[in-house]
Amino acid sequence: MLTPGHIEANSMAHLQCAVCGKEYPLELRYRCQSCDGGVLNVVYRGNQKVESGSGLQRFKDFVPIKPLPEFYCPETPLIRFDNAQYVDHDGIYCKVEGALATGNTKYRQSCMATPGLLWGGVKEFVVSSTGNSSSSFMYWAKELEGQIRVHVFVPSTHRHRLKFQSPYATIHETDVDFVETGKLAKDYAQDHNLFWEGGFFNFFRREGLKTGYMEGATQMDFQVDVVFQPISSGMGFYGGYFGFKQLLANGYIKKMPRFVGVQQDTCAPVYTAFHANREQIADEDIIRNPTGKAEAILRGNPTATYSYLRDLILDTQGTVVAPTQAELLKSYEVLQQAGISACHTGALSLAACKKLILDGWISPEEKCLLMVTGGRMY
Repeated sequence: MLTPGHIEANSMAHLQCAVCGKEYPLELRYRCQSCDGGVLNVVYRGNQKVESGSGLQRFKDFVPIKPLPEFYCPETPLIRFDNAQYVDHDGIYCKVEGALATGNTKYRQSCMATPGLLWGGVKEFVVSSTGNSSSSFMYWAKELEGQIRVHVFVPSTHRHRLKFQSPYATIHETDVDFVETGKLAKDYAQDHNLFWEGGFFNFFRREGLKTGYMEGATQMDFQVDVVFQPISSGMGFYGGYFGFKQLLANGYIKKMPRFVGVQQDTCAPVYTAFHANREQIADEDIIRNPTGKAEAILRGNPTATYSYLRDLILDTQGTVVAPTQAELLKSYEVLQQAGISACHTGALSLAACKKLILDGWISPEEKCLLMVTGGRMY
């Protein structure tokens, strides 16, 4: 049985508020108490080294707790996309995260967040998601046979996306959209004296997700010019940014790649706010009860996280793209034809990449890392 004593924290890691800069020791704390609840990021003293081999273990210097063999996360394939009829560009590389145990990149977050919660003494907690994050925690509830217990809040429209049944996972289905479901989950946690897992603000999640980006960079010999990621709250996107910042600080890359956030035309609040040059989400950006083929990112109101995403996009001279449903379906089709397993959300990265290549925003010699976040499961 895993206990907090089995889980070793990285002695070089501590927390720092993204808003006011206040520092905290590494502890199970997600928001700053000295400002208006700024997100806390993990920062590392000294130098970090990418180890040889594969899996999370090679990034042990870059994450807040030492990767455990019980939470093994293998390397996922990187496949060069080659279809000149669809888009004529030699430098498109797909990071196929659907190869992971839960069929999507959120397996990475749970390989770091699950032991992270146990390290913090949490054995029962409440989570809300559109399916992938919750499924990853349900997976570990089953594998750990009761060492953790999970309360999963999910809208009825997304109930079919929960893929792992466990006697240690209780499902709370709601009849409201995802954003409102999250509010119900937080209220339930407070009313029942349970730990609210934190979502985007859980730094263990972001630290796990960033390893997919870093792994992709190693597979591309650290030659990455543009990164694409479908975004909802932008949790993996934000984590990946800090992963590349660490690679830059340790001399593995010479410059930061441009970060491109991808949404779909039917649910694109980050896209509309960013291109209107707004510092905060406005009411006109919010989509209530959103629909679209990319179900994993149907968050119509990213108010809590938008400012952090905007900052990183501006810092890397990136942008936000929102392909149409027709463009999404075409990219999904060509990925399947190429033998690359992708869900509709993952396929958005390719659709966005094509748009920016045709617009001339990406030059012919640039190399693009596409986070194909999930496989064809539904």
